[in-house]
Amino acid sequence: MTMTSKFNPVFVHASARSGSTYIFSVLRRSQCLMCFNEAIIDGKPDYAAFRTVSDLDWRGDKSQKWDVNHHFLDREDYAEFLDAWDEVMHLCPEFPALQDYLPRDGILQPKLLAYLSGLMKYARSRNKRPVLCEINSRGRAGALRGAFGGYHITQYRNPLSQFGSFIRALLDGGTWGFLSHPVTELGVNGAHPLYRVVPEQWRAPSFPWRVETRAQHWGSDARYIAATASAEPKSVERLFRWHMFSWLLNNLAAMSYSDLCLDIDKVHDDAGYRASIVAALAPEIGGTPDFSDIRKFDRYYEFESFDMAQVSDQVVAAVTSSLDSGRLDAAVRTLGTQPAITPVPAAVELLLAKIHDSVSAMASTAGRRLISVRDWKDVAAKNHKLWHHSGVRWVAERIYPLAAPVGRMVRRAGLPI
Repeated sequence: MTMTSKFNPVFVHASARSGSTYIFSVLRRSQCLMCFNEAIIDGKPDYAAFRTVSDLDWRGDKSQKWDVNHHFLDREDYAEFLDAWDEVMHLCPEFPALQDYLPRDGILQPKLLAYLSGLMKYARSRNKRPVLCEINSRGRAGALRGAFGGYHITQYRNPLSQFGSFIRALLDGGTWGFLSHPVTELGVNGAHPLYRVVPEQWRAPSFPWRVETRAQHWGSDARYIAATASAEPKSVERLFRWHMFSWLLNNLAAMSYSDLCLDIDKVHDDAGYRASIVAALAPEIGGTPDFSDIRKFDRYYEFESFDMAQVSDQVVAAVTSSLDSGRLDAAVRTLGTQPAITPVPAAVELLLAKIHDSVSAMASTAGRRLISVRDWKDVAAKNHKLWHHSGVRWVAERIYPLAAPVGRMVRRAGLPI
């Protein structure tokens, strides 16, 4: 079922720490749009707690341990969901992020279809064009286009600098989640032909993905994080390789079904490119997008335990080989019910050029920070959690239904845990 004429949405397909929230903020400024940020994310129903939080409370929140650089937001990024709550959020699946992330036959999951339709219907009831800015939609871009039509944007960032942002989140905030997301993505959907492009010796571990209850979801996610949080010298090499495969394959999946490919680094660096993006977006958003407050954060880390350029070359070679054999094109075709907008070879060429530029930019940057083998061991040890042990996870999963509500109440009260 296609709902093109009914909703005519705009989709932005991006990934975490890629500038996605900034693009959301730019589009949100248009009076004719209603923008929803990260609708397809696990635990969205928990945002009900924010319905009692004032704007002053939001601005004064000190719970974030590290600077996420979202200073451009003039109000909380979940405000539109709170406005639509009573009419829409009962439709929201609890854990939609990675379940059927690469939909076979290009068909969107019915519950997700109903939920996103509800958000779009709400926007249209307010005489606004719906915009969904997502970090868990790249693999679904073809299915979303088939279901809703609309205008689709793939937004991406320098992959080595993006990995640096993942590392900074760990160093500054003790957050493993950004580093674990690519391995979870590749592992949960590892049987799909797109991810089978990854050579067997480099594939991510594939654990059972159980999400029937909150306890099961926590246990599933925790197992992937535990696989990420290793002090072994070779572990960070594996994390980087998984990130590069995720970056390349998922951006390819989105680009193939998108109308516009938006390189956030070039929007900052290249006035001519920025002007072309403005010209492309203006008729879609009903005005000229304002990028005057864009900022760029180069995050380059190099590691004693491996050569990032060499690993990047390995990823490029594997994907190029699958392109030459026809496997890559066949895999992408399974993600949509209609032909791709951008031919796979053209999308691959664009992404490989970005990787080349990324490696060159890092090599020429004086501000690289070296992480030695000892540094990585210290970081992993400092951020080791008790539940990284399988036995502790087994026990925790069984007491989770009792402990989690108490923990949430304690966090909302601002007490240390």
